[in-house]
Amino acid sequence: MKITIISKLFCVLALCVSLMSFDGTNDKETKKKNSEKAATFKASVLQLGENGFKVKLAVDKGTDQNLRIFLKDKGGKIYYSEMFSKKEDKYRRIFDLADMTDGTYVFELYYNNQKITKEVELETTTERVISLQ
Repeated sequence: MKITIISKLFCVLALCVSLMSFDGTNDKETKKKNSEKAATFKASVLQLGENGFKVKLAVDKGTDQNLRIFLKDKGGKIYYSEMFSKKEDKYRRIFDLADMTDGTYVFELYYNNQKITKEVELETTTERVISLQ
């Protein structure tokens, strides 16, 4: 009699443990939601042209949240600010920085509680020609 009760308790315990370990992660929708939550974003900055005053900013992100873009100098002064739609997953923009003074500028990108900073160095080069007579 005791052996029957112990064996039944053991079977119930084993069944409970096996059910607790099953969490439904094989479900495709659950996997998709988890991957979207863990989505990261990538950004690149490319200086264009000979003088480098045109800068292309390219960002790839998910479609679950907005992208916040700032262009600042090293002192923290904001020159540009934009909130990009969460519906779009690719942000591409060319910035003309020809009117900016020489120095280091920083693009600060915020998406999904993550931050990426990209620096741009502007330096005016003047070429002088010396002619001998």
